[in-house]
Amino acid sequence: MKIAVLGAGSIGCYVAGCLLASDFTLVASNVITLIGRQRLCDDITVNGIKVSDWQGREQLISPAKITFSIGNDSLPDADVILLCVKSQDTEQAAAILNRYAKQSAVIISLQNGVGNAHLLRQHVKQRVIAGMVPFNVFYKGKGHFHCGTEGNIALEDPNNHCSNIIKAFRNASLPVTVYDDMKAIQYGKLIMNLNNAVNALSGIPLKSQLKDRQYRSVTANVLSEALAVLKAEGITPARTGKVIPKLMPNIMNLPNFLFNVVASSTLKIDPEARSSMYEDLMLGRRTEIDYLNGEIVRLGEKNKIPTPVNKHIVGLVKLHEVARKGSPHLPASAMLIT
Repeated sequence: MKIAVLGAGSIGCYVAGCLLASDFTLVASNVITLIGRQRLCDDITVNGIKVSDWQGREQLISPAKITFSIGNDSLPDADVILLCVKSQDTEQAAAILNRYAKQSAVIISLQNGVGNAHLLRQHVKQRVIAGMVPFNVFYKGKGHFHCGTEGNIALEDPNNHCSNIIKAFRNASLPVTVYDDMKAIQYGKLIMNLNNAVNALSGIPLKSQLKDRQYRSVTANVLSEALAVLKAEGITPARTGKVIPKLMPNIMNLPNFLFNVVASSTLKIDPEARSSMYEDLMLGRRTEIDYLNGEIVRLGEKNKIPTPVNKHIVGLVKLHEVARKGSPHLPASAMLIT
């Protein structure tokens, strides 16, 4: 099985690193190629890949065992393509897949947002599998990718087209849960991802942000608006971890001492974990805000339900995208509409 990771950023490098650290590549025909930015290519060529997590995983893959490319020449040989590009780059990725990937390849979308698999199916001839990565991965530099939260990779595979890659994931200590329909799961992940922007704008680690009741109040407002518009759409977001989506606004609004009790049993977060959107702002890159909080604003407008806090959050993130000055370190009061 030949695997290509198209759009190898934090998630793609972490998943590939876990596979490379397992015995997957001991079989001569098994090959993994990462395709990504020059910056990461240069880094990994020198430092290799180190994968670590909040449970104590710590594995280093030497540069000699890693194939990292900034071009697409390896795509024609790939049996499985893990698509990890940002949501705004999905159409561009589809054009690349149509040009390079063989028709028998299976494309697995490991992207944020809720519409990427559907969009891909409209544009590519290959089989597309919807996926979801629930855990957070933060790039610490020098080839080090750290997973700071828990969760199983989710795949929509009712016809068992992904048995080989699922076996490889599980063998690499990347648990997988298979679903017949991913819609509710993806909206459950969307609910969880709505805090990404709050974390990025705060400029502090995720655990510190969640310990601050004022920031949690912002997230509670964001979530309440989201749940209202999803209800109007007839969508019930699925539970993707230990937290039930509809209870999240109430949990976020708890006093600190009660929240800490609840969080100790429901949320396992590494002290160093940050949202991927924080990393995007730090690197001056365009974020996925239009596909996260922006999706809630869109659905709110469609259903004539006001979403002022989400709309304000979207505006703040876009403002800092244009400024390209790193994380803004905003207080919680700057994120609320009063």
